[in-house]
Parts: sequence; C-alpha cells; structure tokens
Amino acid sequence: MKERARSGFILLFMFLLAVSTAPAFADHPEAATPTDLRELRTEVNRLDDSLQTLDESDPRTRDFRKREQEIRNRLVTLRDEMRRHQQNESQGLGASKDEVADLRRDINSLNRDIDAAYDNPRATGNVDLPNGTEIKVRLEEPLSSKTSRVEQRVVATVAEAVTRNGRTAIPAGTEVRGTVSSVQAAQRPSKGGRLEVEFDQMTMDGQRVGMDARVVKVEEGGVDKKKAGLGAVIGGVLGAVLDGKTGAVIGAIVGGGGAVVASSGEEVELPAGTVLTVQLERPMTLARR
Repeated sequence: MKERARSGFILLFMFLLAVSTAPAFADHPEAATPTDLRELRTEVNRLDDSLQTLDESDPRTRDFRKREQEIRNRLVTLRDEMRRHQQNESQGLGASKDEVADLRRDINSLNRDIDAAYDNPRATGNVDLPNGTEIKVRLEEPLSSKTSRVEQRVVATVAEAVTRNGRTAIPAGTEVRGTVSSVQAAQRPSKGGRLEVEFDQMTMDGQRVGMDARVVKVEEGGVDKKKAGLGAVIGGVLGAVLDGKTGAVIGAIVGGGGAVVASSGEEVELPAGTVLTVQLERPMTLARR
C-alpha cells in the first residue's frame, strides 16, 4: 500500500510540475533554424526582383512602397536581434521561427500582388539564354580543397536575377546544383590548393533543367549592393549568422578551365555564402510558366 501511495504521489507531482511549467515554455518561442533563415534570404531576394519592376507613376505603387517599408522595418528589427546573438550566442540565432514565418508570408504576399498588378512581369514561354551568359550564385555549403572530394554534390542559389529583354528569366533564389569535378590539396610551401566545380542542373518552376556552366569569378565583395535592396538590410549579419563569422575569400583566383586556385601553399576555402560568377558553356532554354 505504501508503495502504491508513493507511486501515486510521484505521478501526481509530475503532472502538477508539467502543468505549472507549461506557460514558461510559451514564454520561450521556438528558435528559427538556419534553414528558416536561408529561406527568408531567398524570399527577400525574390521580392527585390519584383520591386525593381514597379512603375512609380502607377497609383498602386504607393501602397506597394508602404508595405515594402513595413517589411524593411521588420527586417531591421530582425537584423538587430541577430547582431545581439553574435555578441551573446546563448540567445540562439536571434530570431524565432514564428517571426521568420510571418515575415516570409508578408513578403510572399507582396510579391504575388506586385506580379498580379503588372501582369506577371517574369519572362514566360521559352527563354533562350545564349552561350556565355553569366549567373551569380551563392554557395549554400562550404567547399575546401583540403576536405572536398571529386563528385561531391554542390548546392547554390542564384544571388542576382538574370534578366532577358527586360524581364526576369531566372529569379534570385533559384536553386543550382553541380559537382566537384577536380580537387587537389595544397602542397606547402609552393603549391596552392585547386578546386574545380561544374554546375549541371537548375530547378525552375519545380522542374529540373540541365545546364553546363563553369566558374569564371570568385566574388569577394558579394553581390552588387545597389541591386541588393531589402537584401542589403540583413545581408551582412545574416551571412555571419548562417555562414560563419570568418570566411573571407583570400587569394583565390579562377584559373584555366574554371578551377579556383589558392595562393602558394594555401588551401582553397570557399565558405557558405561565397558568391561565384558562373558562365554558360552552351546555350540554355528555359520553359517559363
């Protein structure tokens, strides 16, 4: 009997403890994940593309700009929260999952409304991109001549929209995939590391499209800030939170055949967030819907 009473007391205590602590959990919302923040970065880039199509003489633009400013203010708040995170990592990533989800919903809503107002300003039908077209892509994962392996898959997203005849052919945020085709670790003191990546696939409107592109430039400064728009508000701090606080690309140049070559004795280190310019090796046809 005593054992039963004791077990019953323990169960009752555990129940009361759970009930009493439930509100405390509500006071600590679930933190956003790096994936949540990367998806937010993609949506911000897409909205920047849509905002560039606005006609300032159109009366609807005033409402669009007002909503843009509200989103900008919230992005500034998010940026400040993430900066505090960088100073005190006990605060997590500095953003809640709900906060990021709400922002993404409002960004998507504004994006859809702008597209509808301007009769979908994206390119539609078949879009032909000629040989030599350059596309800026942002690495989603780090690459290193020391640790990467041949045939390793590489994932990137388009950093700046590609336009054709004044319309968006490839939106910012479009996923691009490739492989490491060649890699050599550094041999000190005189031989630098070497890393070659070939991009062979793009996902457009939910469909995979084959491509053939090689790296022609490593963008140490990232994307053109004049084109960054809302992305510039959180670009630097978001990159630091997602992609690491270190990671400047130092001494890496693009050699023959699209290989990225490091300085003598150094490894090629391309942190996540590095922007590469890739060039189409053959024409590419996109079926836009």
